[in-house]
Amino acid sequence: MKVEVVPSRFIDTAWPEITAGIEAACRRSGGDIDSHYLWTECRSGRATLFLIVAEDIIGASVWRIERWSTGQVCRCLVLYGKHMIEWKNLHYEKASELARLGHAERLVTEGRTGFAKMFPAAKVLRQTYEMRLK
Repeated sequence: MKVEVVPSRFIDTAWPEITAGIEAACRRSGGDIDSHYLWTECRSGRATLFLIVAEDIIGASVWRIERWSTGQVCRCLVLYGKHMIEWKNLHYEKASELARLGHAERLVTEGRTGFAKMFPAAKVLRQTYEMRLK
């Protein structure tokens, strides 16, 4: 199993294989971001696409270096995959490499509450609430 960085010039080749997984992850996490936006970010080089590959692609994530008021961060915009527990450490290492290259001081991700089990040492920064209009 390996985590591969996809150069921006190959985004169009890789994207059709991961679109459904990316779209499903976007919907599950609230829908504030979509696969088209992520595709344009990766294609332009503003974000980095990681593929998790066993024999086939079993997961993907998109990361972007951002400047926050608290310093530089490497932010995970989307993450999906099968058997995450098996590759989460390898994925974390690759994301950490990207963060260091971008002079980021920390990794940041948003996700459902189950992510706390995968990243027990993570500090909770905020929670997002959605209220339906009547």
